Amino acid sequence: MEVVARRGFDATVEEIAQLSGVSPRTIFRHYKSHDRLIVATVKDMWEACGQRPIEGLPSPSEDLDGWLEGLALTIHTRNAEIIGEAFWDIHAPRDKGSDALSEVPDLRREYRVRGVEYLASLAWRTAGGVGDPPQALTLAFALHFSAFATQALMIDFDQTPADIGELTADMLKGALAQALHAQQATRRSDVMEPEPEQG
Repeated sequence: MEVVARRGFDATVEEIAQLSGVSPRTIFRHYKSHDRLIVATVKDMWEACGQRPIEGLPSPSEDLDGWLEGLALTIHTRNAEIIGEAFWDIHAPRDKGSDALSEVPDLRREYRVRGVEYLASLAWRTAGGVGDPPQALTLAFALHFSAFATQALMIDFDQTPADIGELTADMLKGALAQALHAQQATRRSDVMEPEPEQG
């Protein structure tokens, strides 16, 4: 993961073998090709990004704001350190490539959608939301926890993962409050609406 995070999909088997302290031949005993090794590494990267529990993170039911702040810092730090330069290859369209590398977009989507839906639902329910979170809230979580947000703000705006985490937490707190307010207003209007007269 370290070599792929630093070099993207251009990481060579030789570089990976050297860092791992094994020979390239040993690597090829476990992976049929360079591309199979890369796909397995990408899967490991997504697993590492979503690894739980997160040390020092309060329970959302105890401190929702603190949970969002710690979560945002952790996600952007992991995006920068674990995904790193591989972000560009993981998200690049692949018109040509091996069958192995064609699996990457499906892997990325599966991990992202599952993770974002879980986090948005957990925040929504903990904050008192009823039912599934609104789609706009789920998309806000997807946008603000994106590895693209991490990369773009680090590269173009000289922000650190800590800066990005703080901004992310503030924006998600606002989106969560807005979604809750909208649901509560809808529920109040449903309760207060008079029944139509029969007759």
